[in-house]
Amino acid sequence: MTAYIDPQPQPQPAVDEAGPGSAREAARRAAVTWREAGRQITEKMLGELSYEYLFEPVPDAAPVTGGGDPAWRLDLPDGVTYRFRARHGAFRCWVVTPKSVTRHRARPDGAESFASADDPRVLVTDSRQVLGLTGTRLADVLGELTATVSNEALRLTAPITAAELAALPYDIAEGYLPGHPRIVVNKGRVGFSAADRVRLAPEARTAFAVRWAAVHRDLAAFRSVAGLDAATLLAEELDEATRRAFTERLADSGAAAGTDPADYVWMPVHPWQWDEIVGTLYAAELATGRVVHLGDSADTYVPHQTVRTLANVSHPTRRDVKTACSVRNTLVYRGLNSAATLAGPAVTEWLLGIHGSDPLLREEYRFDLLGEVAAVSVTHPLLGPLEELPYRFHETLGVLWREPLRTRVAPGERAVSLAALPYRDHRGDSVLTHLIHTSGMAAEDWFGRLFDLILTPLLHWFHRYGVAFCPHSQNLVLITDPDGRPLRVMIKDFAQGVDLVDTELPVHDTLAAEARTDMLRWPAPLMAQSLFSSVFSGQIRFLAEIAHDDLGHSRPAMWEQVRTVVRAYADRFPEDAGRYPDLDLFAPDVERVCLNREHLAGEGFERVDRDEEFDVRFGRVPNPLAGPDPEGAW
Repeated sequence: MTAYIDPQPQPQPAVDEAGPGSAREAARRAAVTWREAGRQITEKMLGELSYEYLFEPVPDAAPVTGGGDPAWRLDLPDGVTYRFRARHGAFRCWVVTPKSVTRHRARPDGAESFASADDPRVLVTDSRQVLGLTGTRLADVLGELTATVSNEALRLTAPITAAELAALPYDIAEGYLPGHPRIVVNKGRVGFSAADRVRLAPEARTAFAVRWAAVHRDLAAFRSVAGLDAATLLAEELDEATRRAFTERLADSGAAAGTDPADYVWMPVHPWQWDEIVGTLYAAELATGRVVHLGDSADTYVPHQTVRTLANVSHPTRRDVKTACSVRNTLVYRGLNSAATLAGPAVTEWLLGIHGSDPLLREEYRFDLLGEVAAVSVTHPLLGPLEELPYRFHETLGVLWREPLRTRVAPGERAVSLAALPYRDHRGDSVLTHLIHTSGMAAEDWFGRLFDLILTPLLHWFHRYGVAFCPHSQNLVLITDPDGRPLRVMIKDFAQGVDLVDTELPVHDTLAAEARTDMLRWPAPLMAQSLFSSVFSGQIRFLAEIAHDDLGHSRPAMWEQVRTVVRAYADRFPEDAGRYPDLDLFAPDVERVCLNREHLAGEGFERVDRDEEFDVRFGRVPNPLAGPDPEGAW
């Protein structure tokens, strides 16, 4: 048994036993971390909203502090101007120079006041007319943004170095990550209270128990991969004493009076979901015994950045659980869609079947899949049949059991989330640069290996099998040797993260009918956004800037390495690469996917179907795969 040990002590409330100085010092530290979190988010907001053409900075002739990048100004209503330094990167993104942003405001006497910009909420307020934010939506964004700064400040209260983060176990490292690289308001977690933040947020780095419930089979459905039934699953996930206690509790509850206890499905429930959703929306079912609280788990879990995925830190061989947790974060409520959840095991079996029969995936690249092997979904008896309700009311109670990464890493190997690579510590060092230095490899060789390990399998899945994953940085895991040399890549998130091309391929007929019916299908050019948005723009453009700043590895050289991998696949498998006539990965330009536009608009939160349309796109940008940028940005 492995106990959870936080490598850093948690911040404690100030106490007076050391005198008033201790309280003042705690207050000073809190103010420092709040301002630092605010500064980082303000810089990110200027860069990402300018990339999405929500902001339109212009060249600035006035001197700006910090760095040698070009000077820019963003003029906003009421005489407010933001000045900063930035350079352009791939996809014409904006790379803002740290600590270069200042806020200026014209005074009635003609003079100008200015100060460092370290509160993104002020930037939103200044730009509310430009962003089209008014009334309730403005208040909503400001509330989410305040929570995001609070969560980032919590993360910064116990800083660790890039080297320390790279050495942490994968699940523990999740608590130190800054979140989605492109979405600015990425830790709003609408629904979490301040108490929830310090108890249940990844940044709190605190392990907690999950609730277990028994749900009558009239309401609950169970699915699993072949060879794994519910009894076996529970025996592997709960020790004998816990199972016995839960069985007695179900019998003693009176819920099973006149019914067979075997008519109940057991499932773990996120503690927030139990308190806030199950206890209210399922009050009748709790009162009548159709839902029974069995007790809390003996094991404790830590959350990943998604909040709803929990890793068992008491028994590392036990599975991760992806739970419904109906907080709203970034673009969606984090519930679990019933059809997708129940399809998870069938999709897993199908993907593993393809993987096992394909030598490139299985042996050459060992592009491993962290399968979702069992699932439970509960249909609310009253709300379930009301199809016109927003999707969040249909995603309130469910769970997926996922194979734990911990059992798939061999002795001497290290697992690092791709989301951890851009992490910079308080000294300015990045995890990416640390790994390259310790590997002893030239930067060019390290990146060439990384891009091959990521892109070749994803291209193979897409072109040959018509499968697109959701390969953003939190879903990809890099496995390295002890020195940081890339060995292989793993991927996760299948139930709601795997789509099919709308071209009919024979291999799709081998997918179970239940899963095939509910999986989303998109034209090949839209499917390719899984690469452009999640990998090229969502990851590599950030890594390219770090390599440029830290390693002297030029951005054109890095993007040529990307092109080389994509071309190599097309040369090796020309029939597969040419399968979709309307798709050109080397087109001169591509649509700009605008996640912040979608989030700030807030129009999708109350949809009946959360996936009724693809990501919001606005305009087009040069495609770095098409060729080098004359100005050297890619």
